[in-house]
Amino acid sequence: MRIADRIKGSLAAKLLLITAGVGIVMELLISAIESWQESRTAIADQQRDTKAAVMANIDTLALAVWSVDDRVLELTASSLIRGTSIFHIEVVDDGATVLKLDRPGPAPAADYAWELPILRPNSDQQIATLKMWESYDGVRAPLKRRAGVLVITELTKILATSVLLFFVAYLLVTRPLKMLARKVTSPDAAEQSGSIVISRPLRAGPDEIDALVDAINASNLARRRMAAEQRRLQLREANVGKLQALGQLAGGIAHDFNNILGAILGFAGLLKDDLSDRPEQRRFAQRILSASERGRELISQIRTFARAETTERKVVGLVRIVRDNGKLLAASLPKSTHLRFELINGELPVLGSEALLGQLVTNLCVNASEALDGRPGEIRVSVNRAASAELETLRRGMLSANERLIGEIGPSDEYSCLRVADTAGGISDAVMDRIFEPFFTTKGRQRGTGLGLSVVHGVIESHNGACHVISRLGEGSVFSVYLPLRTAPLGEATPFRRARETAGAEKILIVDDEPDIVDVLTIGLERLGYETVGATDPREALAAFEEDSSAFDVVVSDEVMPGMRGLELIRRLKAIRPDIKTVLCTGYGDTTHDEIDGPTGVDIFLLKPVDASTIASKLRQLMDTAAE
Repeated sequence: MRIADRIKGSLAAKLLLITAGVGIVMELLISAIESWQESRTAIADQQRDTKAAVMANIDTLALAVWSVDDRVLELTASSLIRGTSIFHIEVVDDGATVLKLDRPGPAPAADYAWELPILRPNSDQQIATLKMWESYDGVRAPLKRRAGVLVITELTKILATSVLLFFVAYLLVTRPLKMLARKVTSPDAAEQSGSIVISRPLRAGPDEIDALVDAINASNLARRRMAAEQRRLQLREANVGKLQALGQLAGGIAHDFNNILGAILGFAGLLKDDLSDRPEQRRFAQRILSASERGRELISQIRTFARAETTERKVVGLVRIVRDNGKLLAASLPKSTHLRFELINGELPVLGSEALLGQLVTNLCVNASEALDGRPGEIRVSVNRAASAELETLRRGMLSANERLIGEIGPSDEYSCLRVADTAGGISDAVMDRIFEPFFTTKGRQRGTGLGLSVVHGVIESHNGACHVISRLGEGSVFSVYLPLRTAPLGEATPFRRARETAGAEKILIVDDEPDIVDVLTIGLERLGYETVGATDPREALAAFEEDSSAFDVVVSDEVMPGMRGLELIRRLKAIRPDIKTVLCTGYGDTTHDEIDGPTGVDIFLLKPVDASTIASKLRQLMDTAAE
């Protein structure tokens, strides 16, 4: 059993057995074929010689039969038995056996039997029949002995060659592989030397085993690098998860704060209108409105970070957006900041929002300018088509310590690249992990909200893009934004239609789960001449509409409400009365334009906070357009 185990565990032994086995089988097969062919040739020669001898004596046999000379007949037959492979002869005359003669000794098995007519001398008259039985044992016997000697000789050669091959394979293959296996399974030795080295005195030059050793060394190095990269990826995933959690939290806060801000804006606007004869108090109301407008802008930035900013998307030209925003930036940035643009000729079409992409460009440039902190420096903005090799490098995710990547690069090579580089001195590793967090800033609260790069993050994520950041201390930072390219034609700007006025006389059903929102919209719209009915429960609003659908011309509904969402409410209202005009307001951005433009039939979509004048303006524009 131990021998069998050693054979199973030895490559040289297996090679020996395989070589010997294949050699033996091939030798036996070849020897058998050669013996068979030689036997056939010898038998054919013997048959030819026998037939020639019989034909040479046939006349003598015919004369002996015709003259009834039994002595000559027997002598001739005996000569044929002694000199050929015939071992039995019979001469049959008119059904009677005239002669029967056998070879002395045991009768062999007949290999071939044949007969020949005996004709009367000098005539075609048949006077008898000569029957003969042949055996080729005398031919086969020497051939068998020769084949046996040949097989034994060849098998001896095969075994000797196999043994020699065994020792050669052991020295050149098995022994080095055993040494390699011991070193691979010995982590201490691998760690100390850094790479595996095998002593091979019979090696004449690099071969496959050296290639295997090199591959193992390369694999060990790749594994160590992979472990380091995995640690970096874990940190990156933790950072991405933190940003996602912050985004969800920011979206929820934005929604709830929108309702509060909407009430403040609405009631402050009403208060301002009521204080037209009291300028001092009117200024106080205006200050409330101004502060609320700043809060509205802050909420917009929070929604953008949280990917909750719902804006219309179309195929737009990225080069044009950068060029247009560059003109505004050049006038607003400090004089010490040199803004340089490197834009390609032609256009790079992307599916997105012009407003958000413009905000992306502005925030990146402003962030770079603020990093200069008033010192002279340069901001270089370039737009180009992303190189395939560059995209592939980012897909593999092999980032160094001074690099970060948010978002993912898809399998396509059709990407645009917006790159903003500065000479501000770089970002430390500790700060790099937090640059996209909302409200995180290194400039102090008096100089910024910490939402600039958070908005960049939200815009990139909402456009299915990615951002690669490289920063070197003492040199500067490079923000590379990758956005998928589209082949569709560029969208045209929708012409702005100004409403003729905001006043109206339509009957409006207002549905919102916040009583303050219902009250402020009800009061504001009634002051503009509209008739309003408010409801804080969407189910009560649906019941009222089912009771008398002709009682209302317009329905203004919130989207997120307990019991029923605004989209579902509008869907049911449209099923009852398809021509009813609907306005959907939401503080979340999870309602997409695909949902709004679909079978729900929403006529106007507004982001909170909204006031009565905004709703009335949009409503008048809708009504005026429908009337034309």
